[in-house]
Amino acid sequence: MKKLLFAVALACFGFGHAQNKSILYIGNSYTGVNNLPLLVYNIAVANSDTITYDSNTPGGSRFEMHKTNPTTLAKINSKNWDFVVLQDQSQIPALPEDIMGEFYSPPNAAVLVDSIKENSICTEVVFYMTWGRKYGDATFCEDHPPVCTYEGMQDELAAAYTFMAEENNATVSPVGEAWRAVINDDPSIELYTGDESHPNINGSYLAACVMYATMYQKPSSGNTYTAGIEPDLAAYLQEKADEVVFGELETWRIGHSDLHATYDYTNEAFEYNFTSSTENAETVKWIIDGVTYLEENPSHSFPTDGFYSVTFMAYNECDTIILNENLPVGDVGIPTPTELDLKIFPNPTNDYIYISTHSKENIQVELYDLKGRLLINTLINSNYKLDIRHMNKGIYFLKVNGTVKQIVKT
Repeated sequence: MKKLLFAVALACFGFGHAQNKSILYIGNSYTGVNNLPLLVYNIAVANSDTITYDSNTPGGSRFEMHKTNPTTLAKINSKNWDFVVLQDQSQIPALPEDIMGEFYSPPNAAVLVDSIKENSICTEVVFYMTWGRKYGDATFCEDHPPVCTYEGMQDELAAAYTFMAEENNATVSPVGEAWRAVINDDPSIELYTGDESHPNINGSYLAACVMYATMYQKPSSGNTYTAGIEPDLAAYLQEKADEVVFGELETWRIGHSDLHATYDYTNEAFEYNFTSSTENAETVKWIIDGVTYLEENPSHSFPTDGFYSVTFMAYNECDTIILNENLPVGDVGIPTPTELDLKIFPNPTNDYIYISTHSKENIQVELYDLKGRLLINTLINSNYKLDIRHMNKGIYFLKVNGTVKQIVKT
């Protein structure tokens, strides 16, 4: 599905940009119990987002079964999905090929991914990392000792799902690692049902928060939908989900295929040199004062003082980004900065954020974390280098003169 992307404001500060996603869930009872797709839907709706979704989750189903299941294949081919979520049987991904044989997860996952991509190359595959059983897997403990304990089984599941995502150019939704974060932080919070395998509503709600954060790339923290869970507990589960998802974006490959595009420029008098920066772009196009350029870094001479239209477009097979600016050239009396003449780059970054505007006045800059805590509050001039090397990996919110941008620290 081809998408047109513009700058995204942030819901946490009341600048919510509603997103509509289509999601197909392929799995078994770990997805079906407590109706995980509906939980994700309700979280999205509460955050002014929407979902069109479907699922096929017969109990005990394996990738090996789904790859030839007529219902699964028909649902995959029913539309161009934004996401297809894949969840294997709870034990199989934790076990090696010499034990699983034809049921071994990676080759069966690859067949499913091929079917998904044949239907739509732009569909993003999301591997739903499940969790270790409460006391490990007694059935296969003797054959594969790492699964004898919860921690060992969780280690094996995390490694397997991450491997499958890497091998298939896909994304991981790290539900199992969010479970681990809760279990290690507060073992009194029960996530399992009595069978010590399936999730109770706490576990499913935590999974839904992770799924929402993974696919929408927006935090679940502060969401008003709690699935009937006591509000303080729901807020805690939201926080843990966000910490795990946004704390290791590269590990989970979240946004790995997203199109990103920014640009900057330098000038001497009326001669401007434009420099683009893109990720996952196949083609770029500029329209500067009515002149079209197809090179990545064009130069353009403006005839005289004034405001000139600059449009930068970046494309790939699935996405398009269009950036517009009314560029002031020469002595035109620089106006108060607006979102169109504000540049924040690079993003993502692991060290510095460069903030550039055309303002001659001091500018208010504030940086917030996912919980809305103010970390930096300063006045800057038109160009500034913000040092974030000391901060943890994850998502932050940068507010510049009332304009809010999402910043990713890698």
